[in-house]
Amino acid sequence: MRTPETPTPIWTYGLSIPHDPRAVRVVRATIRSILAAAKLNCIVDTVELLVSEVVTNAYRHSSVEAYVSMERTPDDFRVTVWDHGAGTPTPGTPADNDERGRGLGIVESCADEWGVRDYPHGKAVWFAIAPKEEA
Repeated sequence: MRTPETPTPIWTYGLSIPHDPRAVRVVRATIRSILAAAKLNCIVDTVELLVSEVVTNAYRHSSVEAYVSMERTPDDFRVTVWDHGAGTPTPGTPADNDERGRGLGIVESCADEWGVRDYPHGKAVWFAIAPKEEA
């Protein structure tokens, strides 16, 4: 769903992903290939890390398939993950020995922008990374 503050994409890709733990690996590989083909290697590691966190959260907090969109806008590369999980996720502050709970904190720290949109049957977590000039 396009909102007034969302730039019109130059190009977009989408993936319907099953509720399967292997889906995270498939999404990472797909995004890596898309960014390499678009000559956006300068952001591939960051985008791959962030999409791993967001898709893993969708898998953990929803029991059905999810949808991932990837958009190149004039200013940035945006990824949105729609799932049917309830609630609005927020970055947590896990204890040092906790094995979970750092994903959205990583997204918040590494993304140029990020957010959550609520929908009647779930939510969309999105992030944007602006390509930097390669040296």
